[in-house]
Amino acid sequence: MAQKLLRLTPPKVVRLVIIFAIIVAGIFVIGYYAGYYKVSTAQHNQADLRTTATSEAAKRKDFAPAGTGSVKPVSDPAQLDAFIVGPGGDIKSENDVLNVHRRNAKDPFAVGAVDAPVVISEFSDFECPFCALYVNGARKQILSEYVDQGLVRLEWNDFPINGPNAVAAAKAGRAAAAQGKFHEFHDALYQASAGVKGHPENKTADFVRFAKEAGVPDLAKFEEQATDSTYDEVIKKAQGYGSSLGIDGVPAALVGTQFVSGAQPIEVFRQVIETELVKAKAKTKSA
Repeated sequence: MAQKLLRLTPPKVVRLVIIFAIIVAGIFVIGYYAGYYKVSTAQHNQADLRTTATSEAAKRKDFAPAGTGSVKPVSDPAQLDAFIVGPGGDIKSENDVLNVHRRNAKDPFAVGAVDAPVVISEFSDFECPFCALYVNGARKQILSEYVDQGLVRLEWNDFPINGPNAVAAAKAGRAAAAQGKFHEFHDALYQASAGVKGHPENKTADFVRFAKEAGVPDLAKFEEQATDSTYDEVIKKAQGYGSSLGIDGVPAALVGTQFVSGAQPIEVFRQVIETELVKAKAKTKSA
């Protein structure tokens, strides 16, 4: 799958795809907040907003049908590809923005049905405090409200931009993925980062501890691959891929066709996800 990266068009063209998505999402998010603040807090407190934003059964009829595949991540080392990187297809214009999503059954960095109507491609960094805020906040609700329902698939993309510690952490994540434990490692690391001010600056001993918490079966092999050159090249390709899309900060997410930047609250993600679910249904009808 690493060779997928070679199919990309020049970075300038690819950036146009994400810039287009950013503009659309920016207009959407600005509109969301403008509308929100026009409503009096007396009429719409946080509980009311949550009730409105969370789809009721009547609203879900407008969504594309849920995927039929397993929502669990692939965990059998014989069935996964820990070297996977890049998009799911060619990206030549803004019309190809959905090709950013891989939808690969061998992707150990994905969770959710491979045929879910909406995919969220995450670009993240294990050393990023705002990524920890997103993972321990909005992402948990995305998992329970949409991923577990077969409506959304989450696909992680390494984008270590916070120095050598971030690169080391990305390598450790790949080493855990090779043994079918990426998501458990991911959660253990970010949970440990929840109470840390600034960058966690994790070291090899920390990665081994997280791997143990995650249930990685062969810790010796994990430590070896986390510290040798096994994943050096694929991490460089992942960094280049994120940059080619015009991404320059983390966390970042392409939600269907719309770009969401930063550790946004769940209300923002709900609005974008549900808009994309409605669009996905319309696309299915027209197909």
